[in-house]
Amino acid sequence: MRPLLLLAIVAIPHGSIAQTEHFVEVGGSTLGPVLPYYAPNIVTIEIGDIVTWTNDNGTHNVDGRLDFYPANPEGFTNGDPSNDDWTYSHTFTIPGVYNYMCGSEGHSATQTGRIFVLEPNAVGETAAPTPIRLSPVPAKDHLLVETGDRRIERFEVISLDGRILMTANAAQGKQTRLHVGALAPGNYLLRIVEAPERITVRRFSKQ
Repeated sequence: MRPLLLLAIVAIPHGSIAQTEHFVEVGGSTLGPVLPYYAPNIVTIEIGDIVTWTNDNGTHNVDGRLDFYPANPEGFTNGDPSNDDWTYSHTFTIPGVYNYMCGSEGHSATQTGRIFVLEPNAVGETAAPTPIRLSPVPAKDHLLVETGDRRIERFEVISLDGRILMTANAAQGKQTRLHVGALAPGNYLLRIVEAPERITVRRFSKQ
């Protein structure tokens, strides 16, 4: 087995934005001794980053198609499972939570992955939008979202497994108070949908 690639990153120039490549090793078998896996199986990246999967052993693929994961912001796959020494790369350009699995029979019991794509801080932009601020952190009953002069359409609270738990329209003015008291304590993502067609994702905690 090749040495395990744990969050190895390579900076790649891409205009004024630093593009980062994240590596995931693929391997294992339902016959053992190592069960099917992605390593790491959870990766947090920024918009424009690349994730590259490399098959170390076994018959595997990467399948994040919308047929299986309709909540993914977009679908992605490298095709049918193969036991070749394949490599597959995908550039993520839409923020949100992406789930994927291996399509080989029985592999999805242990071989699933998740990618969190966050919007990077606006560095080097000539006209950066107003920063979005969340308070209090952690939240208890309410989460105050300050959006300044951004044209917000709605807010979506998303669990770490990609489920949309609540949706709220933006209030008039520069801030919106979200009622999060019914959420269980833990970590969540807040997806902020702007007009036209701009999405920002922020993390927050609920106590």
